[in-house]
Amino acid sequence: MKMAPEPKTNTNTQLKECGSVIFILTWTTLLQEPPCARLIATTSFFYAFAYAFFRKTGFLQPSWNDRSHENGAGWRSRLVGSVNALLLIFGSFLCFFEWPYNPVVEGWTGPGRVWSHPVTFASLFVGFLQWDLCWLIWHRKSATNNDPSAMIHHIIFIAVTHYVLFGYFFKRPFAWLSMAELSTPFLNIRWFLAVSDRKGGMPYLLASLGFALTFLATRVVGFTLGLYDLWQSYNLWKDSGTGLYGVVLGLHLAYILNIFWSTKVVSALQRAIRKKKKIASSLLKSD
Repeated sequence: MKMAPEPKTNTNTQLKECGSVIFILTWTTLLQEPPCARLIATTSFFYAFAYAFFRKTGFLQPSWNDRSHENGAGWRSRLVGSVNALLLIFGSFLCFFEWPYNPVVEGWTGPGRVWSHPVTFASLFVGFLQWDLCWLIWHRKSATNNDPSAMIHHIIFIAVTHYVLFGYFFKRPFAWLSMAELSTPFLNIRWFLAVSDRKGGMPYLLASLGFALTFLATRVVGFTLGLYDLWQSYNLWKDSGTGLYGVVLGLHLAYILNIFWSTKVVSALQRAIRKKKKIASSLLKSD
């Protein structure tokens, strides 16, 4: 099997940019209490190692005889992202099982500083985001892998997650926030099919449908209900410091980003359905 190498870019610029970001992320991680810091750092290194493994072995990748370098890098990145998504979906169920918190305030401001599932999976989440942000910055001048909106998303959630881990804040919201990863496997399957020239088949349509439904259900409807729950519980977290208001602002910015993305998701689904109908109509006429 011929593996696709990484796309050629200005390595010196990449090293400077990523080095600066890694320094900031490392410093921020070391501010956490040792168990959190170790879990975050280990997770970031794990995903870096997993990416290197996929790059070296070509495992779970097609032959790249006629594929671009950018698609090879993107494929590996999405394999790693799918691992993170599946892990967080599992974690989301565990976090939901912790409801209701006793006392109720434990789900919002964590006064008892009790380590539970949201702390574990939030640490895993930010560990992945830190790795993926570095990957996005490294590939930001790529023709196919440059994604400014994803970088904005990652920066928001890295800042938000680090802050809530400092005080074990917002355990309850993390359950529905992590469930938003439910759409990621469908998105990645859809992308795998697209770069494999299989956009005309039923699997691509089903992946598009699954992605649209799970995205709208979790990142629009679920996020809306979650923000409603957040403000309904305002009295439980309103006196917990100015920083937490920054977290709330970050969640609202992420919500706006989801709404922006949702318009593209619906448009992509409509195109896939129209294309499928056109193909079906052509087949019927040929018969």
